[in-house]
Amino acid sequence: MRVFRGWVVVTLAVLAGTTLLAQSSVTTGELAGRVVDADQAVLPGVTVEVKNPATGLVRRAVTDTAGFYRIDLLPPGSYEVRVELAGFRPEVRQGVTVSLGAMVRLDFTLQIGAQAEEITVVADAPVVETTNPSVAAAVSADSIANLPLNGRDFLDFIALTPMTTTDDNGRAHVAGQRGVQNSFNIDGANNQSNFFGEERGTTRAPFTFSQGAIREFQVIPSSYNVQFGNASGGIINAITKSGTNELAGEVWFYLRNENMVEDDAFGREQSQFDQKQFGGALGGPILRDRLHYFVSYDGQRKDYPVFRKWMLFPAGREAEFEARTGLDFNKEQGSNQISTDDNDVMLVKFDWQISPNHLAALRYNNSDYDGANGTDTRYLNTGWSNNGFENGDFYSVVANLNSVFSSQAFNEVIVQYSDESRPRIPNVTGIPEVQIRGFEANFGQRNYLPNDLIEKHNQIKDNFSYFLGVHTLKAGFDYDAVKYDNWFPRYKSGQYTYSTWADFFDNKAYSFTQAFYTNDGHAKFDVDYYAVYLQDEWRLKPGLTVTYGVRYDLQNNPTPPVTNPLEPRTGKVPDDTNNWAPRVGFAWDPVGDGKTVVRGGFGYFYDKTSTILLANALLNNGLTGARYYFNCRTVSCPTFPNILTAPPASGADKPTIYFFDQDFEHTQTRRASLGVEREVLANLSVGMDLVYSKSRYLERIYDANLIPVGTTPWGANLYDTRRVNNPNFTSTNMFASDGHGEYKAIVLKARKRWADRWLLDASYTYAEANDTNSNENTVSIGAYGSGEDPLDPDANWGYSDFDVRHRLVVSGVVLLPFDVRVSTIVNYRSGYPFTPTSDVCYNVVSGRCYDPSSVDYNAYVNGVHYRRNSFRQPSYFNMDLRLAKSFSLGGGFAAEIIAEVFNVFDSENLRSSNTRMVLANGNLDPTFNQKNLAGPPRQYQAGIKFRF
Repeated sequence: MRVFRGWVVVTLAVLAGTTLLAQSSVTTGELAGRVVDADQAVLPGVTVEVKNPATGLVRRAVTDTAGFYRIDLLPPGSYEVRVELAGFRPEVRQGVTVSLGAMVRLDFTLQIGAQAEEITVVADAPVVETTNPSVAAAVSADSIANLPLNGRDFLDFIALTPMTTTDDNGRAHVAGQRGVQNSFNIDGANNQSNFFGEERGTTRAPFTFSQGAIREFQVIPSSYNVQFGNASGGIINAITKSGTNELAGEVWFYLRNENMVEDDAFGREQSQFDQKQFGGALGGPILRDRLHYFVSYDGQRKDYPVFRKWMLFPAGREAEFEARTGLDFNKEQGSNQISTDDNDVMLVKFDWQISPNHLAALRYNNSDYDGANGTDTRYLNTGWSNNGFENGDFYSVVANLNSVFSSQAFNEVIVQYSDESRPRIPNVTGIPEVQIRGFEANFGQRNYLPNDLIEKHNQIKDNFSYFLGVHTLKAGFDYDAVKYDNWFPRYKSGQYTYSTWADFFDNKAYSFTQAFYTNDGHAKFDVDYYAVYLQDEWRLKPGLTVTYGVRYDLQNNPTPPVTNPLEPRTGKVPDDTNNWAPRVGFAWDPVGDGKTVVRGGFGYFYDKTSTILLANALLNNGLTGARYYFNCRTVSCPTFPNILTAPPASGADKPTIYFFDQDFEHTQTRRASLGVEREVLANLSVGMDLVYSKSRYLERIYDANLIPVGTTPWGANLYDTRRVNNPNFTSTNMFASDGHGEYKAIVLKARKRWADRWLLDASYTYAEANDTNSNENTVSIGAYGSGEDPLDPDANWGYSDFDVRHRLVVSGVVLLPFDVRVSTIVNYRSGYPFTPTSDVCYNVVSGRCYDPSSVDYNAYVNGVHYRRNSFRQPSYFNMDLRLAKSFSLGGGFAAEIIAEVFNVFDSENLRSSNTRMVLANGNLDPTFNQKNLAGPPRQYQAGIKFRF
């Protein structure tokens, strides 16, 4: 495939030098319209000048024979638009806002008159985009700056957009898709960890880009612009702030601690913590109208004690524990473990107007996260020695050059280098992990620590637009070369399990596990990502635009360096080479007044495959890495704290391996939408969208070694640990792409942009999401990864894990007298579904269970088999409130006092983790569906800002 890579690079270089042209909507917006006279006759040859007073940027165009003009690659901001033609009065419109990705339609009607009789109007851009077919939601700079936010991560605002749900882990699901099917772009460059399928910089970090550095962003669930790809969920497209001709800055400080948190729904007090968030931003000119800078810093310091307790530890044996393990018993437990969430984020950006036709930008961003005792902050049974230090460090450098070659030709090139590292360090080494079964205690070196992931991107994108009468041709390419070094020597240091503390002290282990690696647990490999696209935007007539195009994506996977001859499929990670994505969309203004649009489209969308799956296949094929499990009840095991020095010749179970189905394909989603939007009042629009999608090739993992030996009482396959396809392995875990899904949604929405001292965004989504599997890149077999019946994935069809039937979200900001600003976010959704499970063994021989551990059956009670996700958690409601009062300090300085309340009504938001319906003996579990978890209680945050 490296020969293929060279061929593609050469081809892209040739295309870039010939006909490839840019699309404005990645980091910029565009302005277009028609100019006519008082009799509605078109006016060719009219000069249209666009100026940004804040930066000095000036762009010009001349109307064509149809009176049409178009100016692309306009950085978001407020513009002054001037049109003039000899014999007519010039007209100037001030305060025209161009937003990220916006296609602003601005028409003019010129009156006969002298050049001196200039007409000046203050009027913003139309609130309805009548030429854009895509379904998209924008989060404006006013919303980012003024809405309540607990944590300063701008990505939390994704939840403001329609068709978006956020699960209990904070992962956003857009248009019924998995969270790993989203794509993150900042300043036009990929900001995705392709390894994990999430935003770069680790989700453990409070934020990786400062809220104070983001200007605005979009969430696009249905983009018929083929420049966007590698996502069948949502495209999160953001841009950072830039400096202007005016020196301006701000500093901020926010405080939260346990005294600002109410008791939870069960009456429990908030444990001690202290959180401080602080930072600042500064922007201004280096050379007025030519060169500007912007810098920002955002920091967080948070520490909190984590209480640990081994409830069943035998009294009086503390000294024996210390002598046997070498650990400090008192350090292992109690509240003396201090966890931290410390973060430092910095951004530096320069914008250079090289000439009126060439604008360059250079941006550097760095994020450094440290989390002491951050590996496990939830479980009571985790001793200090079983915890670790979490670090996430990444930086990226992005360069952007926008060029206007003529009034018809525009080009944008984006280049990025990024480097991300996620080292995780154990608190102790040299002591094997010990688990006392029944979730009683964990201590010793955690089985998956240490580990590290290094992911480096070298990316270049080029996009070019050419205006050819009623056609706007767009084409481009995206090449992202990524190097991975995944160090994950899991179980290398060994793990013992014991049934009780007494067994631990008596050296009666239940099991022992250890892994061996030929390369110390490193999986080093390269993956190249290619995309090319071609599009035409055709103005069939005034008020009707049709956009159609095609995109091709390729993920060029590595060839495993070692093939296990006992399973030849370990020797190949297949490439999916047929990912052609045609799309077509239309936007129609049926009235012709620029206030109504009917939009729709249909298209194909493809995902990348997260490379955590590749790393597992490369690292665990039985030769490069092999994990050995000993059942110490039947075979001889080492004794704690000893471990093996070489792979065992006998005694252990056969190893487990990972590989890819040779027909593996990337997820494909076919999506259609139809919608209407109408401006009903000045700056206020209402609309409705209908969205339907079908997905196929959803990824899952299952044990391909299983052989059916019968059927369960409800007709599912029954399996036996003693019957396997390949006796050389205990499990042959295969990544397959045989899942499928469906999503249907109706969206009602209203949007009032900032004007007249208030803004509002509101949406209601009625949706249904179904699929055969909802896993998020899991590498663990079981119901989550493969479904109840591993060899019958269609039997797992049901509501997806993130199916939310009803969702209402409202956000708004209002400026009251005396410079008091009030803002709120109201969020309601119906509950997520869950599956009732069972501990019953259905394959019992001579009193012993032979159900494979990779098979998890749903509950079966009184002849009723409960299907996947047949129960639901309660609904969720939350309201946040922000009050801010500004004070002028004179001399251009101002202060702002901020008070925020999260969960104003102290909603309980109860839910259950007790999903087991049937106990092993067949009786009903009395704790099933008991509400044992609660949402965050009412919390307060205080802040202050200084501006100049």
